[in-house]
Amino acid sequence: MTDISKKKNACIVVLGDIGRSPRMQYHALSLVKEGFQVDIVGYSGSTPISDLLESDSVHFQYLPLVPDFKNYLPNLLAFVFKVFFQAITLFWCLNARLTNIPHYLLVQNPPAIPSISICWLYCLLFNVKFIIDWHNYAYTILSLSLGQENMLVRLSRVYERYFGRFSKANLCVTRAMRSDLKENWNIEARTLHDRPPDRFRPTSRKE
Repeated sequence: MTDISKKKNACIVVLGDIGRSPRMQYHALSLVKEGFQVDIVGYSGSTPISDLLESDSVHFQYLPLVPDFKNYLPNLLAFVFKVFFQAITLFWCLNARLTNIPHYLLVQNPPAIPSISICWLYCLLFNVKFIIDWHNYAYTILSLSLGQENMLVRLSRVYERYFGRFSKANLCVTRAMRSDLKENWNIEARTLHDRPPDRFRPTSRKE
């Protein structure tokens, strides 16, 4: 039996439904092909792709579901409690549930709060390389419902920009995102376009 402690280890963090994050799942598949043991941290819900479920090198670490604090509290207070709950459970999972301390931790953004700061703190404490995959800016998505001048949107932008600069490497989906990160936040990123995995191929005439 292979001693997994001697293999390369990586952790992928999705503060959302893992099964609805195809890009992060494909990152996991790529890491497995490179010989990594991969822990995927996130929420249950949709079924992940079968290649991950069937792999002995992939370990799903599901986070406790967030209580619906809006049923008991005003919106702002519910948001604060939600962030606190997610921060505690994510940090606990990274410390107590992973197969091994990873060499690399890749976190999806957005969401940014509290995942970026918690992942950065964990990487700092355990000497793990901190990597962000920028799908978008979290504060711009928040502004769609709250407006650009909302206090939470402004705080989210400051938070995202501040902790984003602590990453050791960055990925993004488009060249436009890469340019914007560099010009506005002085963050260097590598563009990695989405593409289907090997199991998807053009249909032949016979098919």
